[in-house]
Order: sequence, then C-alpha cells, then structure tokens
Amino acid sequence: MMIRNVHIIFFLTLILVILGACSSAPQALPTLPPPPGESGGLATAVPDQGYPSSEVLPPATATLEPGYPEQPVDLPPTVDPYPGGLVWIVRPVGIQCEEGTSPGYGDLREATSTLTAAGIAVADAEMTEMMVAASCGSPTSAHFRVQIAADDLQTALSMDWTQE
Repeated sequence: MMIRNVHIIFFLTLILVILGACSSAPQALPTLPPPPGESGGLATAVPDQGYPSSEVLPPATATLEPGYPEQPVDLPPTVDPYPGGLVWIVRPVGIQCEEGTSPGYGDLREATSTLTAAGIAVADAEMTEMMVAASCGSPTSAHFRVQIAADDLQTALSMDWTQE
C-alpha cells in the first residue's frame, strides 16, 4: 500500500511540475517603426537593458588637460619578501603502527616553530590528508603542509621534509 502511495505522490508532483513549466508563455517583443531613411518591414525592439541609447550620448573624445601626463608615472616596484618565490613542503605526522610522532613535530605549531628555529621563514601552514598505502612502516595519511621561501628549500629537505 505504501509503495502505491509513493507512486501516486510522484505522479502528482510530476504533473504539477509540467503544468508550472507550461503555464508561462514567452511574450513577444514590441515592434518599432523602421528608423528614418529605411523603408520596409518592422524592426524588433531590443529589450531595455537600462543603458541610454547611443543617440543621447555625445561621441567619446579623448582630450587631456594641459600638463596632464600622457603616460602613467612609473611606480617603484613592490618589494617581494620572498624573491625566489614560495614552495610547499610536506612531512607526515607519523609512521603507521608506530607510537607518537617525530620529535619536534607533535602538532602543526611545533612543526612550524621547528622550521623557524632552523632559520626558515614560514609563509603559511596547514594540516592535510594524503592518500597513502595502509601498511606498517608507511607514513600516516595526516601530513603537515608548510609554505616556505624557495631559497630555504634545501634546508627543509635536509630536515626530512619533501617538496610538494
């Protein structure tokens, strides 16, 4: 009995959707007489977009006031705090089937402070999950992900981090 009620409700909903979709017919656009100088049939009006017609606006002219520079003034270059660019490095939180984490890397805050203590400027840091093989001795799926300056990459690699 319940399956029958579900079919009836579905059928009634389908009918209501079809009737709702068919109830509003598109309305025809009004027609305008042809512009002066043209003869022939009627032209179809463009729906009002809220823009003034080109006949109302004067033609655009580019005139600069005297003393106004024609070229923009050269601005000093911005200072890039990381001239070599930035790179992402990753390190697993731990090893599967082993207790705890690597020394100095208990959580994300400790991981970034260990890098900072080694002279590496940390631009951004987050925890991420990566796909790994489920076997003892393999890295855990949880990884520290840290963005550092490219110039500090070799130092990070020597600390057992991996470039992403």
